[in-house]
Amino acid sequence: MSWPIDDQRTTTKLNGPQMSKATPVTLNDVFPELFPVIFTHVPLPNRVPTLLSLALTSHHLHNVIIPHVLYNDVRLVGEDQALPVLKRFLEAVKDASRNNNEGTIIPTQCVHHLCIDSMQIGVPDTSLTQLQNLIDIDALTNLVSLTLHIEGDDSAPLPKTFWSSLKEHCPNLKGIHLTGIPPDDNTEWIQSEIFTIQGLSSIRLEGVLQETVFGLEMPTLNFDFSTIPPSLHTLELRMSDTQGFYSLDAASLGGLLSMVLPNLCVLILDHIDVGKPNMTNKFWRAHSRLERLELWRKVTGTWFQDFEFGLLPNLKAFKSDFISARNILPYVAQSLVSLCLLDTYNAQASYLLRTVAPGGTLPALRSLGIHRRQSGNSPKPFEGHRWREDANGVVTEVPLKNAARRFDGNYLMSVARAAPDLEELELMGDSDDTIDSITASLCRMRKLNRLTLSGPINGNNAPFFKSSCNWTEYADWDLTVSEDLFGRYGPSSSDQAMHDLADGCRTLETITFGNMIGDLLIKDGVSARIVRDTEGGSVKEVRKIRAWGNIIGREEEW
Repeated sequence: MSWPIDDQRTTTKLNGPQMSKATPVTLNDVFPELFPVIFTHVPLPNRVPTLLSLALTSHHLHNVIIPHVLYNDVRLVGEDQALPVLKRFLEAVKDASRNNNEGTIIPTQCVHHLCIDSMQIGVPDTSLTQLQNLIDIDALTNLVSLTLHIEGDDSAPLPKTFWSSLKEHCPNLKGIHLTGIPPDDNTEWIQSEIFTIQGLSSIRLEGVLQETVFGLEMPTLNFDFSTIPPSLHTLELRMSDTQGFYSLDAASLGGLLSMVLPNLCVLILDHIDVGKPNMTNKFWRAHSRLERLELWRKVTGTWFQDFEFGLLPNLKAFKSDFISARNILPYVAQSLVSLCLLDTYNAQASYLLRTVAPGGTLPALRSLGIHRRQSGNSPKPFEGHRWREDANGVVTEVPLKNAARRFDGNYLMSVARAAPDLEELELMGDSDDTIDSITASLCRMRKLNRLTLSGPINGNNAPFFKSSCNWTEYADWDLTVSEDLFGRYGPSSSDQAMHDLADGCRTLETITFGNMIGDLLIKDGVSARIVRDTEGGSVKEVRKIRAWGNIIGREEEW
């Protein structure tokens, strides 16, 4: 990689006058201090493998990247990896202390963002124990963000000693992200331990906070939002009881919507119901800096009734169900970069994109997710679910008996007309069209790089290709489907499906089959990077990788 630097020039004499010629500069000439800044532009899921590959290209880059840049972002997956790595970190710190090696660079000194995935708590000698040991000896004083994805139904709450250590020994901490939070009797520990950490700019919490028994009175959770740090840039609250009911009582909801967080740019909510529209409009007026707003499946109520132009002028990323999207899209569609539509019926998503969005286009949109429920020829009066657009752009409303929609070439054609510059697309639902018809419409999205399709799912969602139930990756799911039900395209393996999709749409770089939409990390996903013989050429290889969903707008998330 090289590029011209204007302030470093040589001159070349060509038959008389001197002419300036830019000196080629390579990565070896870049100041080492700039590398951490440069690599913030590489999405976090791709950062570590990119750094490792680059470090192998020269001794100079190896010394620059390892350990300073490589250990800036550390993600440990599972106790089998996290526990021994943290123990090695601990021994390295102790060895340096015993040997008085003041000049020795210890990897933990370079760690600014730490993620432990599938952490277990409540049992002896886990990664949590070793993490707290590291914190207690001031080995992670430069830590800026901590992400813990907790695993296990029998997990105990994080101990108070852990939070005390974090507050005392991690003075630079700005972000806390917890998922899989285990059930507890109350939420006081969140308010007393997390909300009180000074200087936090990001709080992200997801989990089950109350044990409930089906059939008993629905419980509510109480939060005192007055203790939330006013410096927050990001707030995510996705918490429920074990039955998945709404989690906030009326007083807590009022406290949430009466907050004024002047720096708030990201708000993600689930399991909340709002009954008064004037409460939300007041909140939107107070938070005009919001750039990303996500209202997940269990967020209900009148969030955008009587919405007005100018309330959210900086909104770039939005996720919601059909009703909220219908109410807000006329005001924000032209500036949205990322959109995810949840729980749509039949043609509702294409109806939103082509009819509700002004002019039938979203010119800035680069990322789109559509969750289409298995609704068939439902007699219910779902707005827009009978909408159709033909190849000439003629719009009709089909009879109820023909209302059922799948992700066929015609559906994707409407999506492409609404957002021709999409770079990534998630489709959760099934298809019964030919591969040629599907890829012909995908090709209309001239910049499409990442494609995520739903894998085998029971209940309200079917696999995108029915034959995927028979793929070896899903053998343990016991979802075998007879070949006579495959439809017009039935790939026998994930490799075949990825080859066919990538050969038909030559811009694709990554293809994933997953069982969630809107999730960054798809744990049960089957994913591959497409290797081509030339740029835009035929597929040479499909190389299996960790499964990620849409990442635009979430480049700094684990």
